[in-house]
Amino acid sequence: MSDTRRAPRANWRQATLVLRLAFNSLARSRSTTALAVGILALGLAAPTVFFSLLVGSIRPLPVPEGDRVVRIDVVQPSSGGRPVAVMPLDMGELDDVQSLEALGGFRTSPAIMVDPDVAATRVSLAELSPEVLPLLRVSPQLGRMVTSDDSDRTVLIGHDVWLEMYAGDADVLGRVVTVEGTPRTVIGVMPQGFGFPFKQNAWVVFDPDEEAGTEVAPVELVGRLAQAASMDGATAEVGVRWSRSDEGRAIERTGGVATVRPYTGGRGEGGEAVAFLGLVLVALSLLLIACANVANLLLVRATERVHALGIQSALGASRFQIGAQLLTEALLLALAGGLIGVVLAQGAVGTIQTRLAEEHFGYFWMRMAVDGPVLLFTSLLMLATSLVSGTLPAVRVMSVDVRGVLQRNGGRAGMPGGGRWSRVFVTTQLALSCAALVAAGLTARSMASTRDLGGDLPTDEILIAQMGLVGGWRSDPQRIQGLADELRRLPNVRGAAVASGAPGFMESWGSIEVDGVVYERPEDRERLLWGAVTPGFFDVVDAEVRAGRFLGPQDAAESAPVAVVNESFVARFSPDRDVLGRSIRIDAADDSALWHTIVGVISDVRMGSGERIRHDRAYLPLAQSTPNSAIVLLRGSRDVTSLAPGLRSSVAAVDPETALSGIRTLADGHAFMTRVPRAMGALAFGGGVAGLLVAAAGLYGLLTFRVRQRRRELGVRLALGADGRRLARETVVFALQQLVPAVAIGLTLAWIAGPLLSVLVLGMNPRSPATLTAVGITFLAVGLMAAAIPTARAAATDPADALRAE
Repeated sequence: MSDTRRAPRANWRQATLVLRLAFNSLARSRSTTALAVGILALGLAAPTVFFSLLVGSIRPLPVPEGDRVVRIDVVQPSSGGRPVAVMPLDMGELDDVQSLEALGGFRTSPAIMVDPDVAATRVSLAELSPEVLPLLRVSPQLGRMVTSDDSDRTVLIGHDVWLEMYAGDADVLGRVVTVEGTPRTVIGVMPQGFGFPFKQNAWVVFDPDEEAGTEVAPVELVGRLAQAASMDGATAEVGVRWSRSDEGRAIERTGGVATVRPYTGGRGEGGEAVAFLGLVLVALSLLLIACANVANLLLVRATERVHALGIQSALGASRFQIGAQLLTEALLLALAGGLIGVVLAQGAVGTIQTRLAEEHFGYFWMRMAVDGPVLLFTSLLMLATSLVSGTLPAVRVMSVDVRGVLQRNGGRAGMPGGGRWSRVFVTTQLALSCAALVAAGLTARSMASTRDLGGDLPTDEILIAQMGLVGGWRSDPQRIQGLADELRRLPNVRGAAVASGAPGFMESWGSIEVDGVVYERPEDRERLLWGAVTPGFFDVVDAEVRAGRFLGPQDAAESAPVAVVNESFVARFSPDRDVLGRSIRIDAADDSALWHTIVGVISDVRMGSGERIRHDRAYLPLAQSTPNSAIVLLRGSRDVTSLAPGLRSSVAAVDPETALSGIRTLADGHAFMTRVPRAMGALAFGGGVAGLLVAAAGLYGLLTFRVRQRRRELGVRLALGADGRRLARETVVFALQQLVPAVAIGLTLAWIAGPLLSVLVLGMNPRSPATLTAVGITFLAVGLMAAAIPTARAAATDPADALRAE
C-alpha cells in the first residue's frame, strides 16, 4: 500500500524536476528563447485569425438551439442538381413530418417602406409563413409578435430601420407605413443583430392557404428538428413525403430529391467559407515552417548543451528524462508563443469584425471572435507545435551517448544534423517567403495609393446618396432635372447633380466604339468608364471646358444624342484628330447603344494613383440614358453631412415613395469601395512580413548550426594561421548561396502569380519591376543581417578553445 502511494509522489517529483530544468534552461538562453517565442507567436497567430473567420462564417443561427434549425433543399438530380421551386402549397404536404417540430417557408425581396411623416427607406423584406418566427423562438425587442388575425395588416421592423427612420423612438408602435404600396401597422421591433433569413430588416407574414391557386413566388423551407430526430432521419422522412406528392406537380417540378441540412451549412454564395478555409491552410503552412525553424534553433541549443546534458546523465538522468526535458522546453515555448499569438489574433479579429462584418459579410449570423472553438483549435495547434519542433532535437540528443561524450572530450562535441536536405528546406522556405514578400510589397503600395482615392477632388465636401430610378422617374426624365434644381437651392449647397455613378464610386464600364475605327471582333473593343449625368455634375467636380461645351438642359430625351469626354479620353482614343464632332457608342450606356456625338472636352477628374489607374471618361446626358439607379451628389461649403435632412426632404417632396440609401460623403464611399481589398491587403502584408521574419530565423538557425558543426575545423585553420575575416567571408558566401537562388526562385514565382494578385493591388502593376527589385534587395539585406551573428561567431572563434573542446 505504501509503495502504491509512493509511486505517484515520485512521478510528480520527477515531472516537477523536468519542468524546473526545462524552465531554467530556457531562462539561461534568453535571446534564443525570445526568438523562438516570437517565431511561434507569428506562426500561431495567423491560423488562429483565419480559423476564427472560418468558424464565424459557418456558425449556427444565433437563436435558441440554433444548431437544430434546418433548411430543406429540393434538387433535380436528372438535371445536374438544378433547384426545384418550392411553392407555398407544398408546405401542406410536409405538415405532419415527425422528425420536425415545425416547418415554415419564406421568401425575400427589396422593398420601399414609406411613412407619411418620414422619408422613404429602402428595406430588405422577408415574407414569412406563420410558423417561422415561433420555430426560431425569437421575440421582438419592442412590441409583440404577429397573430393570425392581423398578419395581412402588420409589419415588424429591424433595429437598424427603427434607428434610421424613428431615431429609436418607442412611439413607433402603432404607426402606419406603406410597404410596397400596402398599408401596414408597425407592431414590433426585432432585436439588434437579428436578420433572418439572411440579412433582412423588415418582416411580414403571409398565409399559404390564401395564396393557393394564385401565381406567387416560390419559397425556401426552414424547420426545427425534433429533439430525438437526426439529420439523416429527417432527410429520409421528408424525402419520402416529398416524392409521394410528385403526381400533382408540373413536369418541371417532378423528380426532386429533398435533403435536410443545417440552416447555415453550405451557405456561401460569396465563397466566404471556402476562402477562409484556404487561408487557414496557407497559415498552417506558415506554422509548419515556423516549427521547422524553431526545431533548428532548439537543435543548435542542444548541440551547445551536450556538456550540461552529459553532467545530468552522469548524475543518473536517463535518455528518456533528457528527451522529456527537451520536449518540455518545446512545450513551454509553444505555450508562450500561443498566448502571445492569441493576443495578436484577438486584435486582428476584432478589427476585421468592427470594420468589415456589418457591411460586407453576407449573412447576419457571421460573427468573428476568438472564442471557445477557436481557443480549442489554437490549444491543439500549440500541442502539435511543441511535438513537431521538439521531437527532432530530442531524438538527436537521445541518439548520442552524452555520458560517453563527456568522458571522451569534456562534453564539447558535434551532433549529427545539417546536410543537404536541411539546406534544400531552407532555400525552399526562403523562396516562398520572398514570393510572399512581393505580395506584401504590392499590397502595401496599393494601400498607400488607395488611401486618397479621390485624388485632387475634395471628396469630404461631396455628399452622395443612392436612389432608384423606376416608375415615374424613367417615364419623365425632366423630373430628375427638377430634383437637381431643387437640391441646388438648399442652403450651403455649391452644386447638385444626379448621375449614374459618382467619381470612383459605382461607376459603370462599357465597351466603346469610336467612329472611323474598324474592329475585327467585338471583343477587340476597349472598355471605358462612363457616366450618365445631369448638367450640374460638372460644377460638383470642378470640371473645366477645354473645347466645345458642357452638357446642358437642351440635351433632353428627344434631342440628338450627345456626349462629353475628358482630356485622357482624347489622348487615348483620338490623339491625332479633333475629337469634336466624332461619334462614340457605349454598349452598356442604353438599351439601343445609340451613337452619341462628342460636343465637348473637359478637364480630367483624376482619381487615385497607380500604374494602371484609368482616368479617361465619357459623360452622357442622364435624360438620354436613364439607368435603373442613380447617385445624388451635393457639393457643400462646410460640414456636408448636415445637408442630409434637406436632401431627404427634397427627394420626398418630388416623390414620397422614392427611398435614399447609403447617405455618406464621397470620401466614405471610397473607403467603403476599397475596404475589403485593403483589409485583405493588410492581411497579405502582415503574412509577407511574418514570412520574412520566419525565413530570416530559419537562415540564422542553419548558419548557427553550421558554425557549431565546423567548430573543430575552424579552430585548426585558425591555429595554422588562417585569417578570421576569411572564415567570416566563407560564412557570408554560404549564406548568399542560400539567398541568391531563393530570391531568384521567389521573384519568378511572384511574377508568374502576378495576375492572381490583381484583386489586392488596385491600380498597381502586379508585376511591377520596381516592387520586384525592392523586394529582392530587402530580402537579401534581411538575410545578410540574419547571417551577421553566425558570421561574427565564426570570425571570433578562439583556436585554443575550439581545439580544447575536441
